[in-house]
Amino acid sequence: MKLKQHIVVIFLLGMLTTAWPSFCLARSATDSLVLNRIWSFRQNYTQSVNGVEQNVYMRYTFDTNRRNATLFLVPTMYAIAKGDRQFVGESYCKIKFRDVNDYDVKRQVVCGTIRRNRTVMKTLFQFMTPNLYDVSLYQEHLLSPFHRSNHQFYSYRIQLINNWQAILIFRPRVKNTQLVNGSALIDMNTGRIIDVSFNGEFDMIAFHVSAAMGEDIHSLLPERCITDARFRFMGNKITASFSAIYNQPTTLPDSVSEQVDRELMARLRPIPLKQREREIYSQFDLARHTADSLHADSANRKKPRLEEKAWDFIGDNLISSLSAGNGPVTVRMSPLLNPLYMSYSHTKGVSYKLNIGARYAWNTHRYLTLSPSLGYSFKQRQFYYTAPLRMTYNPKRNGYAEFTWANGNQISNPTLADAFSRQMGDTLKMPNFKDEWFQLVNNVVAYDWLEITAGLIFHRRSSKSHSLMHRAGISAEYRSFAPLVTLHITPWKKGPTLTANYERSFKGVLASNLSYERWEFDAAFKRKMHSLRVFNTRVGTGFYTKRSSNYFVDYTNFHDNNLPTGWDDEWSGQFQLLPSRWYNESSYYLRGHVSYDSPLLFLTWLPIMGHFIEQERIYVSALSIQHTRPYVELGYGFTNRYFSTGLFANILGAKVREVGCRFTVELFRRW
Repeated sequence: MKLKQHIVVIFLLGMLTTAWPSFCLARSATDSLVLNRIWSFRQNYTQSVNGVEQNVYMRYTFDTNRRNATLFLVPTMYAIAKGDRQFVGESYCKIKFRDVNDYDVKRQVVCGTIRRNRTVMKTLFQFMTPNLYDVSLYQEHLLSPFHRSNHQFYSYRIQLINNWQAILIFRPRVKNTQLVNGSALIDMNTGRIIDVSFNGEFDMIAFHVSAAMGEDIHSLLPERCITDARFRFMGNKITASFSAIYNQPTTLPDSVSEQVDRELMARLRPIPLKQREREIYSQFDLARHTADSLHADSANRKKPRLEEKAWDFIGDNLISSLSAGNGPVTVRMSPLLNPLYMSYSHTKGVSYKLNIGARYAWNTHRYLTLSPSLGYSFKQRQFYYTAPLRMTYNPKRNGYAEFTWANGNQISNPTLADAFSRQMGDTLKMPNFKDEWFQLVNNVVAYDWLEITAGLIFHRRSSKSHSLMHRAGISAEYRSFAPLVTLHITPWKKGPTLTANYERSFKGVLASNLSYERWEFDAAFKRKMHSLRVFNTRVGTGFYTKRSSNYFVDYTNFHDNNLPTGWDDEWSGQFQLLPSRWYNESSYYLRGHVSYDSPLLFLTWLPIMGHFIEQERIYVSALSIQHTRPYVELGYGFTNRYFSTGLFANILGAKVREVGCRFTVELFRRW
């Protein structure tokens, strides 16, 4: 009997062993088939959403579980930084899509308990429409598990429900804020995502998203999307819930805009309010009724109105970006007190920047813009400004006329410095010259591959110490007037952009006492690769073919960047440790830059620290100028939700000469 039992067990084990590889292979083949159909769904079954318009109902609640005075420093959060601790809001909007993550939102009807129906935590609105089938879920952030190029960052498991549906479970292979985890219900026949649920982190917000996707032409867009979020910052803890219901049947006239009407919202609302939301509305109405009763006479109402105006001024101007105007005239200004406009570099120390913009539009084809940028370098003790006034007359061809008033780097002149030393001795150093310039140009795209900029530029360079220059018998002010022309050539659609710049100064025009002729040539190539990787390269040269004895070397493409803006500025096309004077000492230059960006490169694979690194970058730059050996600069940088930083080292004569860093605050930049 025991022998028979052993024979049966051995037989069953043998059958199982024989069948197991076939089962695994079948399971693996099924998983690969489903994944490939998901990755190919957008290409095989969907249409462009460009031009699609939808009516969307949105509802959101905020709970200030813990808050302190630092909440006032967070953009858009000042409206809930005091007073009630629970808020509810609703809006009925019209959305016009250009792509899933590229759309215009027009709020038509609004109501709620937030002060003046302000928009709070604007970054939450990015979670309205996850771009599931693209490389990134939200505007080049968060790598989508449903895109083929990101499969190496995720592990997948498929559970079959029936012959045509399956659940896809995805998990990141490494913990990083650029990756999400969750599950999705999949149509196995096409690879369409029926609904999806995932968790992640984005810009100090931990979130959970649940979305039911549309069908047919709207399969790229959700029918319903619910986001639960938790925000923590310096002891503050805010929880929020955000719901969006798409494709609503009622279309309001375009003339309806930002109308505060709770009764109309009640008729438009597709789903009833929850008990908790009704209670928040009731408490708000009761508090408002009580306040109106206590301040019935107009004299007692002046103080609250002044407080409200002061409150709005602080929130709109000091902490958040200012945006005003809804017609032909619009004005915008960056926050006056916001750390993200502060940066540090090895050469300039701490710098602060402010952007202002104003626009007047006659129509969609003709408008006037003024966009000054202001900044101060504390180490150099220098104030920088650039104020371009532009008249756009042909947006389709980028046709515009522009007048710019600005100042540049403090500049020196080797010839004048030698003359100063002969007169004053070596104990005194010639003071630098301040540079103020005016430029008038016209720009137009003549052909699809050729853009032409032509105009005039006038420089006025004056010494920082007129009296000292007069004692040395040297003029304290020099002027130059020059016509210029710049050609931007793109002979290949996805190839490099070639630039040629020519400038020739003439004496005697507007009291000009300098003459020179300068040529510059530049080539820049940026290639976006899979999984948000980017390869940048740039090479250029410039030289003077004619110059007076006391000319100032001042190049257009090879200059110090005075007002950097953060991770997305020209870090990859600039030298970080190059002394400022080197930009203005050589009659020629030859330079090259290469950089490589990746969201998961080196440090992101480290435990704990790597979890918060969003993007990494490698830099290699080289330069050749007069009177020095070839200069090479190497660097590595990364960015996260709090800051971006880079560590750089320069090499001169096969020796490392200097090591420095650059630091820029990125806190709330996307808010």
